[in-house]
This record gives sequence, C-alpha cells and structure tokens, in this order.
Amino acid sequence: MSLDQDVVLLQSVPTFRALSAEALRALAISVEERRLSPGEVLFRAGEPADCGYVVRTGRIEVFTAKGDRRAQRLEVTPGGLVGEMALILERPRPADAVAIDAATVLRIPRTTFLRVLESFPEAAVELRKLIAQRVETVLRSLDGLRDKLETPVRPPARKG
Repeated sequence: MSLDQDVVLLQSVPTFRALSAEALRALAISVEERRLSPGEVLFRAGEPADCGYVVRTGRIEVFTAKGDRRAQRLEVTPGGLVGEMALILERPRPADAVAIDAATVLRIPRTTFLRVLESFPEAAVELRKLIAQRVETVLRSLDGLRDKLETPVRPPARKG
C-alpha cells in the first residue's frame, strides 16, 4: 500500500486521531507490514511487548487462555489497534493474539511511536488528554463497582 493509504488507515484509529497529519505521516514512514495466515500467532501472553499493531485487513482474535479454553475474547477488525499499551509501556503481553483469517497488520515499534511524540509535542499533549479521559472512565466504572460491593447485604428477616 502507499504511504498516503497508511496515513489514512492510521488516522482511522481512535488512539491516533490526536496526531496531526504531519505526525501520522512520520509514523507511517516507519511502520512495517506483516502478513499472517489463518491461525498464525501474532504474539503470546508473557512475551515482551515492544510494539503495537494496526489491522489493515482480516481479523485478529485477542484472548487470554484458561487451560484449553479461550477467555475474554476480543475480535479486532481493520482499523483496530492491537497492543496499544505496548506503544508507551514496557511490560509483557497480557494476552495472546492470533489471526482468525488471512490478515495484514502494520507493526508500530514503541521506539518509533515515542520518537514521533517527542518530535510533535502537541500530539503528545492530545494523546495525554485521550488517555486521561479513558482512565477517568475506567475509574468511574470501578467506583460504581466498589459502591455495589460495599453496600451491605441485609440478611432476611427472621420469622418468629
């Protein structure tokens, strides 16, 4: 695909919408394309995470494994980002990712992503705002869950 098509694809990813066209172009120049066959592993839980992937074609299943069973399944389709946190944090992969069908992904190395943010500080500010909004949403959800868990349960009245 052309550089312009890669920019358009990256621009469709919610995480990258905060980046200017110039920043997206700088990012697109450094992406690496990877083709996957159906059933091919993109990465496994526990592996070092040094990049994120944008799905260009096909579908990727992300899941955690419990024995022979797949739990917490998520299907990522074109325009979706797999491994978002790996773009900014150095930590092991929390899940497995496998191609459901033939797929093409763009590999975005963390070092490249961070270099783009350093070169385009306004993009870093916008990304920080986006992440802060997401964290706020998660914290509100956790507060609601905590409230439910902390509400005392009254035993049924005794008949007497």
